[in-house]
Amino acid sequence: MPALRREADMLDLLLGGGVAFGLAAYLLVALVRPEKF
Repeated sequence: MPALRREADMLDLLLGGGVAFGLAAYLLVALVRPEKF
């Protein structure tokens, strides 16, 4: 069971990182090319 929990934590970390990265990229594009928004 602990191994399963570790995998779930890893997935959470990956998902959180992906969301944070996507948000950062979106904000960067919004700053660099404001005419698109």
